[in-house]
Amino acid sequence: MLGLLSSGSVGVRAYGRSLGLSRVVGMNRRWVQTDAPVVPEPVTWNRFFVLRKQRRLWERLAALPCALLGLGVGGAIFASLPVHPQQTFMGMDPLLLFGGSTLFCGVLGFVIGPSVGRVFYRLGSPQRALALDLKEAEFFRHVKANRSDPMFSSASNPLPDFYGEKINSLAAYRKWLRKQREHERKGTFKLGKKK
Repeated sequence: MLGLLSSGSVGVRAYGRSLGLSRVVGMNRRWVQTDAPVVPEPVTWNRFFVLRKQRRLWERLAALPCALLGLGVGGAIFASLPVHPQQTFMGMDPLLLFGGSTLFCGVLGFVIGPSVGRVFYRLGSPQRALALDLKEAEFFRHVKANRSDPMFSSASNPLPDFYGEKINSLAAYRKWLRKQREHERKGTFKLGKKK
């Protein structure tokens, strides 16, 4: 589609199939579009929850090294700046300001860490990540269709887990469904009582 293969190419090695691309291996290396992109194999619900847990683990594990990296970089930058004890910066002692800035760099690294972990998870297994994304979209459609109306919320009847973030198994999903129906039942009972 993007061009003809040159006569010097030896063969085609599948690489990046989720994007519908293949790389020509041989003397001339370039990307060419294949006709049909590979569709990831369907994921069962139990496998989906296992993959989701693995992705969250990658995200959590990446937070600590990113925090340490941010702390180290911030410490190196602020330790190399000249400090004049007689001068203040915005009315603050420079050492206090540099120490707070170094800690801020560490917190920023900790906040960015889960995104870095997600990128590494996607790079480690792109087919699995694509299948997980497709199943997660379907999961959130189920959550959106089955969650209780927030209109029924009150101080005595709080809305349980609106986005389904605590669901980590099929049993937890069934429990979440029961809580949503109970929340809706309590809300409609109170609305009917007030009329």
